[in-house]
Amino acid sequence: MSRILGADGHLLAEWYLLSNLEQEVADERLALWYYWRWRIESYFKLLKGVGISWKTGRQESGEAVFKRLLIASQACAVSWRLMRAKGEFAEQTRDFLVRLSGRQMKRSQPVTASALLAGLYMLLAMCETLEQYTPQELAGFAKEAIGWVASRRL
Repeated sequence: MSRILGADGHLLAEWYLLSNLEQEVADERLALWYYWRWRIESYFKLLKGVGISWKTGRQESGEAVFKRLLIASQACAVSWRLMRAKGEFAEQTRDFLVRLSGRQMKRSQPVTASALLAGLYMLLAMCETLEQYTPQELAGFAKEAIGWVASRRL
């Protein structure tokens, strides 16, 4: 059994860990290993939550997989940092990225790391698009797309 207590002695978490390790491994070390394991699981859950998977990337070499995971890891780190950032601008940025993500959020949890990561992806794609096309060209693309959709409804 492992317990985590706050500075005031209040119980923050309690785990019952089962292991087949030798008894020489200290309980604290085992708890630390589980802690890091779940941090890694959270990382992969975040990646999967926004559709990033090393299995579906179609990279043909180990180096390509490494580069993809390196970029994804940096994006995850940015999302986690933004989740914990304080201040009005950080709050506005979180709200903006969640809105860009297109995800519906619960009132009890208006921001998640996966929504921030999805919104960050959209923001970076928008910035790249704005660097390559003029507003007039983008308006033309939108007009063409809307016209194409409208013509297909008839």
